[in-house]
Amino acid sequence: MDALRRASAVLFYVLGTLTILAIVFVSREMFTGPSSLFLNVVDLPLLFSGMLFGGSALVSSLGRGKPSAGLILTVFVPLALAFGFFAWVNFAMPFAER
Repeated sequence: MDALRRASAVLFYVLGTLTILAIVFVSREMFTGPSSLFLNVVDLPLLFSGMLFGGSALVSSLGRGKPSAGLILTVFVPLALAFGFFAWVNFAMPFAER
């Protein structure tokens, strides 16, 4: 679980930093084409890596030693349902059409 937490933390920090930079570029009208495209694509990967990082950190902190399967399911099933809802909102809602 520790390796998953570290890998998802690196991915989350990299995507978050790139998102902030893209927002700054768009607001200053610099590199608007690539930055706008990046902002349209990065929302779900950033959400996924953040949920994975938060869930794995929670499991690591609650499960002293080796976490049980029940704890892992208790943490990750609601996160998977929330991610599924946000993916549905992103793709299936009428305002998602571009």
